[in-house]
Amino acid sequence: MGVVTMFLVKMFSEKMEDDNDSNEAKIPWGLIVAGCVDEFIDGLLIGIGFIAGQKEGILLTVALAVEVFVFSLAVTSTLRNKNISKGKTFLIMASMAMLFLIGTMLGATLLSNLTANWLEIIISFGLAALLYLVTEELLTEAYEMKESPWLTSAFFVGFLLFLIIGIVV
Repeated sequence: MGVVTMFLVKMFSEKMEDDNDSNEAKIPWGLIVAGCVDEFIDGLLIGIGFIAGQKEGILLTVALAVEVFVFSLAVTSTLRNKNISKGKTFLIMASMAMLFLIGTMLGATLLSNLTANWLEIIISFGLAALLYLVTEELLTEAYEMKESPWLTSAFFVGFLLFLIIGIVV
């Protein structure tokens, strides 16, 4: 269901990009819509994480805070490289942040009474959508960048950092 939803999001956002044939700077709707879905799901996961336990919630918060920070930098950079105005860039990023907060509040409140089976379904849906986002959007963008020892080292340092945090917390 998560992958099907993301395919529908991609079809919808590509149609929006095709319909935007004005001379204005083209907003990368595929990245924006996928990012909004990602931010909402990230928020849901944090809310659900705290339902599962304080340790799980803290670990998810730390991990997703770093992910959201890096993703936000990437989206902001992409928007600015496409000559999107600072005002539009700010509104897009503020909207993503609001979706993150709404997801967190929804996950921590309304979903707190769900059974374990329903929580697993929601987490599975979120995981499939996030995997789609990584494979379709982020890996495609990363492939276009020149690989450097610094980027490779940063990946492994980040992986090691979260491994250590998972052990300590």
